[in-house]
Amino acid sequence: MIFAANADWRLLAWTEAMLALAASVLLLVRWGGWPWLKHFLPALALFLFAVPWPSYLEINLVDTLMTGVATIVTEALNLLGYDAVRQGHIIQLPGSYVSVEEACSGVRSIQSTIMAGWLVGEWWRYRPLGRAGLFVWACLMAMLFNLLRTLALAWIDASSGPDAMEHWHDTAGYLVFALSFVTVLGGAWYARPRLLTPKTKPIALPPPNWLSARSVIILLVLLLGAWPFCVAWYAVREPQVSDKSNWRLDLVKAAPTAKMEKPLASLRQALFYTDGLQSGWKDPQGHDWSLYNLQWDSGRAAQLGGVHSPETCLPAVGWAQLAQGENLDWKRGNLELIFNTYEFAHGSTHLFVFYCQWDPAGYDYYEKNGRFRADRLIDAWRADRKQGKQLLEIAVGHTPTLADATALVQKFLDASIVELPPGTLNR
Repeated sequence: MIFAANADWRLLAWTEAMLALAASVLLLVRWGGWPWLKHFLPALALFLFAVPWPSYLEINLVDTLMTGVATIVTEALNLLGYDAVRQGHIIQLPGSYVSVEEACSGVRSIQSTIMAGWLVGEWWRYRPLGRAGLFVWACLMAMLFNLLRTLALAWIDASSGPDAMEHWHDTAGYLVFALSFVTVLGGAWYARPRLLTPKTKPIALPPPNWLSARSVIILLVLLLGAWPFCVAWYAVREPQVSDKSNWRLDLVKAAPTAKMEKPLASLRQALFYTDGLQSGWKDPQGHDWSLYNLQWDSGRAAQLGGVHSPETCLPAVGWAQLAQGENLDWKRGNLELIFNTYEFAHGSTHLFVFYCQWDPAGYDYYEKNGRFRADRLIDAWRADRKQGKQLLEIAVGHTPTLADATALVQKFLDASIVELPPGTLNR
Protein backbone atom coordinates (compact mmCIF):
# COMPACT_ATOMS: atom_id res chain seq x y z
CA MET A 1 0.00 0.00 0.00
CA ILE A 2 2.85 2.41 0.83
CA PHE A 3 4.91 1.35 -2.19
CA ALA A 4 2.08 2.14 -4.66
CA ALA A 5 2.40 5.83 -3.76
CA ASN A 6 6.21 5.76 -3.40
CA ALA A 7 7.74 3.64 -6.16
CA ASP A 8 10.92 5.74 -5.99
CA TRP A 9 11.47 5.45 -2.23
CA ARG A 10 14.79 3.61 -1.84
CA LEU A 11 14.35 3.18 1.93
CA LEU A 12 11.11 1.29 1.29
CA ALA A 13 12.79 -0.87 -1.34
CA TRP A 14 15.54 -1.81 1.12
CA THR A 15 12.98 -2.45 3.85
CA GLU A 16 11.14 -4.86 1.56
CA ALA A 17 14.39 -6.54 0.55
CA MET A 18 15.53 -7.04 4.15
CA LEU A 19 12.10 -8.37 5.16
CA ALA A 20 12.25 -10.86 2.29
CA LEU A 21 15.76 -11.89 3.31
CA ALA A 22 14.75 -12.24 6.96
CA ALA A 23 11.71 -14.36 6.08
CA SER A 24 13.86 -16.58 3.87
CA VAL A 25 16.47 -16.95 6.61
CA LEU A 26 13.81 -18.02 9.12
CA LEU A 27 12.43 -20.60 6.69
CA LEU A 28 15.93 -21.96 6.00
CA VAL A 29 16.67 -22.30 9.70
CA ARG A 30 13.36 -24.07 10.28
CA TRP A 31 13.76 -26.42 7.34
CA GLY A 32 17.37 -27.48 7.81
CA GLY A 33 18.84 -25.70 10.80
CA TRP A 34 22.00 -23.58 10.86
CA PRO A 35 23.95 -25.79 8.39
CA TRP A 36 21.34 -25.01 5.70
CA LEU A 37 21.52 -21.29 6.48
CA LYS A 38 25.34 -21.24 6.32
CA HIS A 39 25.30 -23.08 2.99
CA PHE A 40 22.55 -21.16 1.18
CA LEU A 41 22.83 -17.62 2.60
CA PRO A 42 25.56 -16.34 0.20
CA ALA A 43 23.49 -17.43 -2.80
CA LEU A 44 20.31 -16.05 -1.26
CA ALA A 45 21.93 -12.67 -0.62
CA LEU A 46 22.69 -12.30 -4.33
CA PHE A 47 19.31 -10.62 -4.97
CA LEU A 48 20.29 -7.71 -2.69
CA PHE A 49 22.58 -6.47 -5.50
CA ALA A 50 19.46 -5.79 -7.58
CA VAL A 51 18.09 -3.33 -5.01
CA PRO A 52 18.80 0.32 -5.98
CA TRP A 53 21.41 1.98 -3.82
CA PRO A 54 20.26 4.63 -1.29
CA SER A 55 19.64 7.90 -3.14
CA TYR A 56 22.07 9.98 -1.05
CA LEU A 57 24.91 7.52 -1.68
CA GLU A 58 24.18 7.10 -5.39
CA ILE A 59 23.72 10.82 -6.13
CA ASN A 60 26.97 11.79 -4.43
CA LEU A 61 28.89 8.89 -5.96
CA VAL A 62 27.55 9.58 -9.46
CA ASP A 63 28.32 13.30 -9.17
CA THR A 64 31.87 12.59 -7.99
CA LEU A 65 32.48 10.04 -10.74
CA MET A 66 31.05 12.25 -13.50
CA THR A 67 33.17 15.19 -12.38
CA GLY A 68 36.29 13.03 -12.17
CA VAL A 69 35.72 11.42 -15.59
CA ALA A 70 35.03 14.79 -17.24
CA THR A 71 38.17 16.32 -15.69
CA ILE A 72 40.50 13.47 -16.71
CA VAL A 73 39.10 13.23 -20.25
CA THR A 74 39.37 16.99 -20.75
CA GLU A 75 43.03 16.98 -19.70
CA ALA A 76 43.74 13.95 -21.89
CA LEU A 77 42.17 15.61 -24.95
CA ASN A 78 44.28 18.71 -24.38
CA LEU A 79 47.40 16.56 -24.21
CA LEU A 80 46.36 14.96 -27.52
CA GLY A 81 46.20 18.40 -29.10
CA TYR A 82 42.44 19.07 -29.02
CA ASP A 83 40.95 22.23 -27.53
CA ALA A 84 38.68 20.95 -24.73
CA VAL A 85 37.16 22.80 -21.78
CA ARG A 86 35.20 21.23 -18.92
CA GLN A 87 32.00 22.94 -17.82
CA GLY A 88 30.51 20.89 -14.99
CA HIS A 89 29.85 17.46 -16.53
CA ILE A 90 30.10 18.82 -20.08
CA ILE A 91 33.27 18.63 -22.18
CA GLN A 92 33.16 21.56 -24.60
CA LEU A 93 34.85 20.93 -27.96
CA PRO A 94 35.14 23.23 -30.99
CA GLY A 95 31.67 23.11 -32.55
CA SER A 96 30.24 20.40 -30.27
CA TYR A 97 30.20 19.02 -26.74
CA VAL A 98 30.29 15.67 -24.95
CA SER A 99 28.04 15.15 -21.95
CA VAL A 100 29.34 12.82 -19.23
CA GLU A 101 26.07 11.28 -18.06
CA GLU A 102 25.26 8.78 -15.32
CA ALA A 103 25.81 5.86 -17.69
CA CYS A 104 29.31 7.17 -18.49
CA SER A 105 30.29 7.69 -14.86
CA GLY A 106 30.83 3.99 -14.21
CA VAL A 107 28.28 3.58 -11.41
CA ARG A 108 26.12 1.16 -13.42
CA SER A 109 29.13 -0.95 -14.28
CA ILE A 110 30.19 -0.87 -10.63
CA GLN A 111 26.80 -2.22 -9.60
CA SER A 112 26.91 -5.06 -12.12
CA THR A 113 30.57 -5.97 -11.68
CA ILE A 114 30.48 -6.18 -7.89
CA MET A 115 27.49 -8.50 -8.33
CA ALA A 116 29.65 -10.58 -10.67
CA GLY A 117 32.45 -10.44 -8.08
CA TRP A 118 30.13 -11.80 -5.40
CA LEU A 119 28.95 -14.56 -7.74
CA VAL A 120 32.41 -15.81 -8.69
CA GLY A 121 33.62 -15.36 -5.11
CA GLU A 122 30.95 -17.80 -3.98
CA TRP A 123 31.59 -20.12 -6.93
CA TRP A 124 35.27 -20.50 -5.99
CA ARG A 125 34.63 -20.31 -2.25
CA TYR A 126 36.63 -17.17 -1.53
CA ARG A 127 37.21 -16.22 2.09
CA PRO A 128 35.79 -12.85 3.35
CA LEU A 129 39.06 -10.96 2.78
CA GLY A 130 39.32 -12.36 -0.74
CA ARG A 131 35.75 -11.31 -1.51
CA ALA A 132 36.51 -7.78 -0.33
CA GLY A 133 39.47 -7.77 -2.71
CA LEU A 134 37.18 -8.90 -5.55
CA PHE A 135 34.86 -5.97 -4.78
CA VAL A 136 37.74 -3.50 -5.01
CA TRP A 137 39.00 -5.13 -8.23
CA ALA A 138 35.51 -4.97 -9.78
CA CYS A 139 35.09 -1.28 -8.91
CA LEU A 140 38.52 -0.36 -10.31
CA MET A 141 37.89 -2.22 -13.58
CA ALA A 142 34.45 -0.66 -14.01
CA MET A 143 35.80 2.87 -13.50
CA LEU A 144 38.84 2.28 -15.72
CA PHE A 145 36.88 0.93 -18.69
CA ASN A 146 34.21 3.63 -18.43
CA LEU A 147 36.93 6.28 -18.34
CA LEU A 148 38.49 4.76 -21.47
CA ARG A 149 35.06 4.61 -23.11
CA THR A 150 34.39 8.29 -22.45
CA LEU A 151 37.86 9.25 -23.64
CA ALA A 152 37.42 7.23 -26.85
CA LEU A 153 34.00 8.76 -27.58
CA ALA A 154 35.25 12.28 -26.89
CA TRP A 155 38.26 11.67 -29.17
CA ILE A 156 35.94 10.38 -31.93
CA ASP A 157 33.78 13.48 -31.51
CA ALA A 158 36.80 15.79 -31.65
CA SER A 159 38.35 14.06 -34.66
CA SER A 160 35.33 12.86 -36.68
CA GLY A 161 32.33 14.79 -35.40
CA PRO A 162 29.22 14.15 -33.26
CA ASP A 163 27.59 11.79 -35.78
CA ALA A 164 30.54 9.42 -35.63
CA MET A 165 30.48 9.51 -31.83
CA GLU A 166 26.74 8.72 -31.79
CA HIS A 167 27.39 5.79 -34.12
CA TRP A 168 29.90 4.26 -31.69
CA HIS A 169 28.14 5.23 -28.46
CA ASP A 170 26.12 2.04 -27.81
CA THR A 171 28.81 -0.28 -29.16
CA ALA A 172 31.31 1.23 -26.73
CA GLY A 173 28.84 0.71 -23.87
CA TYR A 174 28.40 -2.99 -24.66
CA LEU A 175 32.15 -3.40 -25.04
CA VAL A 176 32.74 -1.83 -21.61
CA PHE A 177 30.25 -4.22 -20.03
CA ALA A 178 31.89 -7.25 -21.67
CA LEU A 179 35.43 -6.16 -20.77
CA SER A 180 34.47 -5.41 -17.17
CA PHE A 181 32.85 -8.80 -16.70
CA VAL A 182 35.64 -10.75 -18.43
CA THR A 183 38.31 -8.90 -16.43
CA VAL A 184 36.58 -9.57 -13.12
CA LEU A 185 36.07 -13.22 -14.07
CA GLY A 186 39.68 -13.59 -15.19
CA GLY A 187 41.07 -11.92 -12.07
CA ALA A 188 38.88 -14.06 -9.82
CA TRP A 189 39.94 -17.24 -11.63
CA TYR A 190 43.65 -16.36 -11.41
CA ALA A 191 43.50 -15.55 -7.66
CA ARG A 192 41.05 -18.33 -6.75
CA PRO A 193 41.82 -20.47 -3.69
CA ARG A 194 43.83 -23.49 -4.76
CA LEU A 195 43.47 -25.60 -1.63
CA LEU A 196 41.95 -28.92 -2.50
CA THR A 197 38.89 -29.84 -0.51
CA PRO A 198 39.41 -33.26 1.11
CA LYS A 199 36.95 -35.90 0.10
CA THR A 200 34.40 -36.68 2.76
CA LYS A 201 31.66 -39.19 3.02
CA PRO A 202 28.15 -37.86 2.47
CA ILE A 203 26.37 -37.01 5.70
CA ALA A 204 22.79 -38.13 6.04
CA LEU A 205 20.67 -35.09 6.81
CA PRO A 206 17.24 -35.23 8.43
CA PRO A 207 14.31 -34.43 6.15
CA PRO A 208 13.20 -30.77 5.96
CA ASN A 209 11.03 -29.54 8.78
CA TRP A 210 8.15 -28.28 6.63
CA LEU A 211 5.68 -25.62 7.73
CA SER A 212 2.35 -26.76 9.02
CA ALA A 213 -0.65 -26.68 6.70
CA ARG A 214 -2.21 -23.94 8.84
CA SER A 215 0.87 -21.73 8.54
CA VAL A 216 0.97 -22.23 4.77
CA ILE A 217 -2.70 -21.29 4.42
CA ILE A 218 -2.24 -18.13 6.53
CA LEU A 219 0.77 -17.06 4.46
CA LEU A 220 -1.07 -17.70 1.18
CA VAL A 221 -4.05 -15.67 2.36
CA LEU A 222 -1.76 -12.76 3.29
CA LEU A 223 0.14 -12.94 0.00
CA LEU A 224 -2.93 -13.27 -2.22
CA GLY A 225 -4.94 -10.75 -0.20
CA ALA A 226 -2.38 -7.94 -0.29
CA TRP A 227 -2.95 -7.09 -3.97
CA PRO A 228 -6.78 -6.77 -3.96
CA PHE A 229 -6.59 -4.85 -0.66
CA CYS A 230 -4.17 -2.36 -2.24
CA VAL A 231 -6.34 -2.00 -5.35
CA ALA A 232 -9.44 -1.41 -3.21
CA TRP A 233 -7.63 1.11 -1.00
CA TYR A 234 -6.63 3.28 -3.94
CA ALA A 235 -9.93 2.86 -5.76
CA VAL A 236 -11.87 4.13 -2.73
CA ARG A 237 -9.51 6.78 -1.35
CA GLU A 238 -7.71 8.20 -4.40
CA PRO A 239 -8.22 11.98 -4.77
CA GLN A 240 -11.19 12.82 -6.97
CA VAL A 241 -10.02 15.02 -9.84
CA SER A 242 -12.95 14.59 -12.24
CA ASP A 243 -13.81 18.28 -11.75
CA LYS A 244 -10.21 19.52 -12.20
CA SER A 245 -9.16 21.20 -15.44
CA ASN A 246 -6.24 19.92 -17.47
CA TRP A 247 -4.05 21.95 -19.81
CA ARG A 248 -1.71 21.86 -22.79
CA LEU A 249 0.67 24.20 -24.58
CA ASP A 250 -0.12 25.93 -27.88
CA LEU A 251 3.36 26.95 -29.01
CA VAL A 252 2.28 27.67 -32.57
CA LYS A 253 0.11 30.51 -31.30
CA ALA A 254 2.43 31.84 -28.58
CA ALA A 255 5.78 31.46 -30.37
CA PRO A 256 5.40 30.98 -34.15
CA THR A 257 9.19 30.76 -34.63
CA ALA A 258 9.64 28.04 -32.01
CA LYS A 259 11.16 24.81 -33.25
CA MET A 260 9.42 21.85 -31.58
CA GLU A 261 11.48 18.71 -31.02
CA LYS A 262 11.40 15.51 -29.02
CA PRO A 263 13.79 15.56 -26.03
CA LEU A 264 16.88 13.34 -26.07
CA ALA A 265 16.26 9.63 -25.50
CA SER A 266 18.59 9.76 -22.46
CA LEU A 267 16.19 12.20 -20.79
CA ARG A 268 13.30 9.79 -21.25
CA GLN A 269 15.36 6.95 -19.84
CA ALA A 270 16.06 9.04 -16.73
CA LEU A 271 12.58 10.54 -16.15
CA PHE A 272 10.24 7.82 -17.53
CA TYR A 273 7.80 10.36 -18.98
CA THR A 274 5.07 9.34 -21.44
CA ASP A 275 5.31 12.25 -23.85
CA GLY A 276 7.56 15.29 -24.04
CA LEU A 277 8.32 18.46 -25.96
CA GLN A 278 11.54 20.46 -26.21
CA SER A 279 11.78 23.83 -27.93
CA GLY A 280 14.01 26.86 -28.35
CA TRP A 281 13.61 30.18 -30.17
CA LYS A 282 14.51 33.89 -30.26
CA ASP A 283 11.65 36.38 -30.04
CA PRO A 284 11.51 39.68 -32.02
CA GLN A 285 12.91 41.59 -29.00
CA GLY A 286 16.06 39.43 -29.01
CA HIS A 287 15.27 37.29 -25.94
CA ASP A 288 16.46 33.67 -26.08
CA TRP A 289 13.89 31.08 -24.98
CA SER A 290 14.12 27.37 -24.20
CA LEU A 291 11.34 25.14 -22.95
CA TYR A 292 10.63 21.61 -21.74
CA ASN A 293 7.13 20.20 -21.29
CA LEU A 294 6.88 16.60 -20.04
CA GLN A 295 3.77 14.54 -19.24
CA TRP A 296 3.30 11.31 -17.28
CA ASP A 297 0.21 9.15 -17.79
CA SER A 298 1.29 6.64 -15.14
CA GLY A 299 1.58 7.70 -11.52
CA ARG A 300 4.26 5.06 -10.93
CA ALA A 301 6.35 6.45 -13.81
CA ALA A 302 5.92 9.99 -12.44
CA GLN A 303 7.22 8.82 -9.06
CA LEU A 304 10.21 7.02 -10.61
CA GLY A 305 11.00 10.14 -12.61
CA GLY A 306 11.77 11.84 -9.34
CA VAL A 307 12.85 15.46 -9.15
CA HIS A 308 15.38 16.89 -11.58
CA SER A 309 15.11 20.56 -10.67
CA PRO A 310 17.16 23.47 -12.06
CA GLU A 311 19.16 23.96 -8.85
CA THR A 312 20.63 20.45 -9.23
CA CYS A 313 20.78 20.03 -13.02
CA LEU A 314 22.10 23.38 -14.28
CA PRO A 315 25.14 23.55 -11.95
CA ALA A 316 26.11 20.11 -13.30
CA VAL A 317 26.61 21.68 -16.75
CA GLY A 318 28.50 24.76 -15.61
CA TRP A 319 25.80 27.26 -14.54
CA ALA A 320 26.09 28.94 -11.13
CA GLN A 321 22.89 29.69 -9.22
CA LEU A 322 22.80 33.33 -8.11
CA ALA A 323 19.35 33.59 -6.55
CA GLN A 324 15.92 32.06 -6.16
CA GLY A 325 13.12 34.59 -6.53
CA GLU A 326 9.49 34.69 -5.49
CA ASN A 327 7.19 32.10 -7.01
CA LEU A 328 5.22 32.99 -10.14
CA ASP A 329 1.56 32.10 -9.52
CA TRP A 330 -0.32 31.90 -12.82
CA LYS A 331 -4.10 31.42 -12.76
CA ARG A 332 -6.89 31.16 -15.26
CA GLY A 333 -10.38 29.99 -14.36
CA ASN A 334 -10.09 26.67 -12.50
CA LEU A 335 -6.43 26.24 -13.40
CA GLU A 336 -3.39 27.29 -11.35
CA LEU A 337 0.30 26.79 -12.20
CA ILE A 338 2.94 27.81 -9.63
CA PHE A 339 6.54 28.25 -10.81
CA ASN A 340 9.74 28.35 -8.79
CA THR A 341 11.97 31.09 -10.23
CA TYR A 342 15.77 31.13 -10.44
CA GLU A 343 18.63 33.25 -11.73
CA PHE A 344 21.75 31.49 -13.07
CA ALA A 345 24.98 32.78 -14.54
CA HIS A 346 27.63 31.33 -16.83
CA GLY A 347 30.44 33.84 -17.11
CA SER A 348 28.79 37.09 -18.19
CA THR A 349 25.63 35.33 -19.44
CA HIS A 350 22.56 35.36 -17.19
CA LEU A 351 19.62 32.98 -17.44
CA PHE A 352 16.23 33.15 -15.70
CA VAL A 353 14.49 29.80 -15.19
CA PHE A 354 10.83 29.13 -14.33
CA TYR A 355 10.07 25.62 -13.11
CA CYS A 356 6.62 24.11 -12.50
CA GLN A 357 5.48 20.62 -11.56
CA TRP A 358 1.71 20.10 -11.58
CA ASP A 359 -0.89 17.39 -11.18
CA PRO A 360 -4.70 17.53 -11.00
CA ALA A 361 -4.73 16.67 -7.27
CA GLY A 362 -2.84 19.90 -6.54
CA TYR A 363 0.26 18.57 -4.76
CA ASP A 364 2.42 21.52 -3.60
CA TYR A 365 5.59 20.68 -5.53
CA TYR A 366 6.66 24.33 -5.41
CA GLU A 367 7.16 24.24 -1.63
CA LYS A 368 9.78 21.50 -1.52
CA ASN A 369 12.45 19.86 -3.63
CA GLY A 370 11.34 16.25 -3.43
CA ARG A 371 9.24 14.65 -0.70
CA PHE A 372 9.97 14.15 2.96
CA ARG A 373 9.28 10.82 4.64
CA ALA A 374 6.20 12.19 6.36
CA ASP A 375 4.90 13.38 2.97
CA ARG A 376 5.34 9.91 1.54
CA LEU A 377 3.34 8.30 4.34
CA ILE A 378 0.63 10.95 4.00
CA ASP A 379 0.49 10.31 0.24
CA ALA A 380 -0.07 6.60 0.90
CA TRP A 381 -2.80 7.40 3.45
CA ARG A 382 -4.50 9.76 1.00
CA ALA A 383 -3.95 7.31 -1.88
CA ASP A 384 -2.26 10.04 -3.94
CA ARG A 385 -0.14 8.44 -6.67
CA LYS A 386 0.61 11.65 -8.63
CA GLN A 387 -1.55 10.66 -11.59
CA GLY A 388 -1.56 13.02 -14.58
CA LYS A 389 1.61 14.86 -13.62
CA GLN A 390 3.12 17.49 -15.94
CA LEU A 391 6.36 19.46 -15.88
CA LEU A 392 6.93 22.82 -17.54
CA GLU A 393 10.36 24.45 -17.46
CA ILE A 394 10.98 27.77 -19.23
CA ALA A 395 14.33 29.56 -19.48
CA VAL A 396 14.74 33.14 -20.73
CA GLY A 397 18.07 34.73 -21.64
CA HIS A 398 19.22 38.22 -22.63
CA THR A 399 16.83 39.79 -20.11
CA PRO A 400 18.00 42.50 -17.67
CA THR A 401 16.28 41.36 -14.46
CA LEU A 402 14.16 38.58 -13.00
CA ALA A 403 11.19 40.98 -12.89
CA ASP A 404 11.51 41.58 -16.65
CA ALA A 405 11.75 37.84 -17.30
CA THR A 406 8.73 37.19 -15.09
CA ALA A 407 6.66 39.67 -17.08
CA LEU A 408 7.69 37.96 -20.33
CA VAL A 409 6.85 34.49 -19.01
CA GLN A 410 3.50 35.72 -17.66
CA LYS A 411 2.63 37.05 -21.11
CA PHE A 412 3.84 33.81 -22.73
CA LEU A 413 1.70 31.67 -20.42
CA ASP A 414 -1.37 33.81 -21.14
CA ALA A 415 -0.90 33.11 -24.84
CA SER A 416 0.26 29.48 -24.76
CA ILE A 417 -1.69 27.70 -21.98
CA VAL A 418 -4.91 26.12 -23.23
CA GLU A 419 -7.27 25.02 -20.46
CA LEU A 420 -8.90 21.66 -21.17
CA PRO A 421 -12.18 20.33 -19.79
CA PRO A 422 -11.95 17.98 -16.77
CA GLY A 423 -10.99 14.44 -17.71
CA THR A 424 -9.41 15.51 -21.02
CA LEU A 425 -5.95 14.21 -21.93
CA ASN A 426 -3.28 16.90 -22.18
CA ARG A 427 -2.27 15.96 -25.73
